[in-house]
Amino acid sequence: MSTGSLRKFSSSSSETLCCCEYQNMHGERSHVLSSCCDCEALDDMFDKIFKCERVPESTLDRLMNTISDRCRLPSCFGGGAVKLRPDVVTPIIVVPTCLCLATLHPVMTVFSFLFMPAFVLTFHALWRHRQRNSRTLFFYSWGLTSVISSYLVFQFFVVAFREVLLWEILTVFTSMMIMFYCLHLTKQDQDALQVAHRPRAIHKRTPSNTNLSSSLPLYDQVTSQDAAQNIYNGDMVTVTLGADNSKDASVQWVETRAGTVPGGKQELPARAGYCKICEAYIAVRDHHCIWIDSCVGATNHRPFLLAMIIFVFTGLYAAHLTFTTICTPKMYLDWFLLPNDCRWLYVDFLTAICFVTAIYCLIASSLMCVGLLYQIILISQNLTSHELVHAKQQGSTLCGLFARNNPNNKGFFRNWIEFWFLESRANAPDIS
Repeated sequence: MSTGSLRKFSSSSSETLCCCEYQNMHGERSHVLSSCCDCEALDDMFDKIFKCERVPESTLDRLMNTISDRCRLPSCFGGGAVKLRPDVVTPIIVVPTCLCLATLHPVMTVFSFLFMPAFVLTFHALWRHRQRNSRTLFFYSWGLTSVISSYLVFQFFVVAFREVLLWEILTVFTSMMIMFYCLHLTKQDQDALQVAHRPRAIHKRTPSNTNLSSSLPLYDQVTSQDAAQNIYNGDMVTVTLGADNSKDASVQWVETRAGTVPGGKQELPARAGYCKICEAYIAVRDHHCIWIDSCVGATNHRPFLLAMIIFVFTGLYAAHLTFTTICTPKMYLDWFLLPNDCRWLYVDFLTAICFVTAIYCLIASSLMCVGLLYQIILISQNLTSHELVHAKQQGSTLCGLFARNNPNNKGFFRNWIEFWFLESRANAPDIS
């Protein structure tokens, strides 16, 4: 279908869209079969490549916008073809494809497992360079696709060997469901403080008249909203409008990120942080996790940590069950099985897909262990990633992981008790 054959689509028209038609970004009526036709941005890009010239960013932008607009799926529910997000669809295609290719040969296994992190890092670099503060579901889709694909391989292929016991199957299933529930809580419990704000502005912090001290309770250590509001008046972060990016010499390492409140000044809790991606102030902000496309803060930090713990357990346990199933196991100490003979892993697709998926789970769980250890170190100090960044900037850290003169640190056991059992983090008052 050529460009000239496209008809302008009017919302007031009585014509309806068939299952394969859609209204494109130019307001024209198009068809999914014409998705690969008349792409000027693609022609310009290849023209520059063939001439060994640099491809302008504007051409890449037009190409990405065209791909995003033409990525459609026919729908029989009315309204024409459904638009698909490329950042969501890409992992759904790439992850299973790489796992299947990895079953062909050990060399393909190495190539696939090197390609996937390179692909993710490349996308992340392009995303931060081109749309630094925009949201994307690419990493969230990649994680969900990896988990679901791994579980389906375990359930339909590993279990088919009839070597895994029923209670082991139920353990993997139950732990995965608990992990998804914790992930649901993490996504639902947003810690955004109700502050009217305008994103991407610069702030200047006005320190309080007294320095932070360990004797002064911070807002995540009080149990009532009234008491918390009184404490806020004693140690506030003042956000002001303007372009002044300077800092007072006496600014403590606990401070908020950049943000602005229209209409003058707005007082914020000392440990609140502004997220440019979420465009909101987050109570006890730890970081913005791209793998869940959500900020981790006061009310969702606990389910986030639980999801990490269960992810590591499920991945390592499922990988252990897989290896002891497809490899000849050997009993140690009369109670523990370990794989012993793994010589015939690529003899057929069934064994190979189980093996490469178990390796994938093992790698993912090992990487998650690094993040889990990092979180454990921070929580043991009653510290957030956001606060650690500022501590590093002011040279107040030891080995880059331990903050000096941390007023929130009440000791290892007290910090963990407050994290798991005290409701003060969830009771952060709204600021209006």
